[in-house]
Parts: sequence; structure tokens; C-alpha cells
Amino acid sequence: MREGQGGLKMSVQLRRYTSVDRPTVEQFKVTSAQTAFVEPLRETLAMEANRDCFVIEAYDEPVGFFQIDHVSEMQSLKAHLEVHEVMIDWRHQGKKYGKAFVEILPSFLNVEYPDWSGVCLTVNCRNGKAKRLYEYGGFIDTGELKLDGPSGPQHIMRRAI
Repeated sequence: MREGQGGLKMSVQLRRYTSVDRPTVEQFKVTSAQTAFVEPLRETLAMEANRDCFVIEAYDEPVGFFQIDHVSEMQSLKAHLEVHEVMIDWRHQGKKYGKAFVEILPSFLNVEYPDWSGVCLTVNCRNGKAKRLYEYGGFIDTGELKLDGPSGPQHIMRRAI
């Protein structure tokens, strides 16, 4: 799905993950400072049965990954899709792909999940940079915390789609 009037948003697209993507996606890594906030992708891909997997592409090259939970009934907020494991490979960070991702995510989710009207996510309380990115993308902190995260408490954020 491409969107926007030229520029970066036009070069970034979101699409469903396929088995062809596995070798590339398994090689994605984050910086050492980010490892506490993202599960290893081999573990993440093992959860594929409960979550839909997607690739973030820039200029037709996979640069990132994320998952959507719409079936587990374990979402942090009832009646909301939940975004998980968002990551941009360290070699592609700093190019504003994360910013483009949060800009196009709502319309992408509207197409992929037309029966849903909201999306939520959790972001570690120590990950201020990610929280600011999601706020830029229209996510609002609910004021609630998820306390059982492996790296400590997480803000629960939501937005309409």
C-alpha cells in the first residue's frame, strides 16, 4: 500500500509477510540499546499462528517488520487490534522509515481489518524515543500500564483507525 503525495511516505509501504521474506527478516537486528525492547525475530516468527506478520518496505526493499494480533483476545485493550514487535533493521534506522510507518499504519489497517475501529500497542516506559514516535503517529497514552513486560512496565497506547 502506497500513500501520500510523493516523498518518503510514497517510498514506504506495508505488506503481508510471506515465507520468501523469512531469510531476510531473520537477519534483521536492532541496536544494542534497543534489544531489551524487541524479542528476537526467531521467537517472534514462532508466534506467527496467533498474529499476522507484515513487512515494512522502503524503495521495494524490506527494512522492517511488525505483527498484528486480532485473534488472541489477549489484546491490551478490548475491541482493539494490537501492534507487536515493530522494528526497523539497524542498517535502515535514522532514515525516517519509522515515522513513515506510523503515518501510513492507520489507513493500512483500515484496508486489512475493515471491521476494526481501533488499534493499541505497548511501549516500554524506558523507551521514550519509541513513545514519542507513536505519539507523532496519533497514538494516545491511556494512562494505564502493562506491568508484566519482560523489560519492565509498559505504557498502553491507542488510536482510532
